Amino acid sequence: MMKYPLRIVTAIAAALVLFSAGFAAGQHQAPSGDQLVEQTLLASIDLDKAVDKLAGRELRLSHVTVAPGGHIGLHSHVDDPTVVYLVGGTLTNHHDDGRTEELHAGQAFAEFGPKSHWVENRGAAPATFVFASVSRRP
Repeated sequence: MMKYPLRIVTAIAAALVLFSAGFAAGQHQAPSGDQLVEQTLLASIDLDKAVDKLAGRELRLSHVTVAPGGHIGLHSHVDDPTVVYLVGGTLTNHHDDGRTEELHAGQAFAEFGPKSHWVENRGAAPATFVFASVSRRP
């Protein structure tokens, strides 16, 4: 008589395990590193010479192209506040809190602080953007 309820419990547990495994497998893992990305520094200012209390920093303006299928891996802007303007194409921005946003040419966004994110180009055309950042001098 105890075999039937035990079978039901076992079947439910197995279903939950399979569902959880499928759900986990369906999650998109954040990549590390960059793939199919070209970055060019356009200009920079040594902020040590331009602004008090910013020794070892520079203001940088860079141009980036992310080819279709390319990505910029998981990173944060904890010590590198950045403003991005998307010039062409589409980027998908994935945040560490699970939020995802699709950005199109003409849109801008800012990243700063300890939260992490990564971006990818899911489109058929290259995604190009310019970004300004306050970074440590290399």
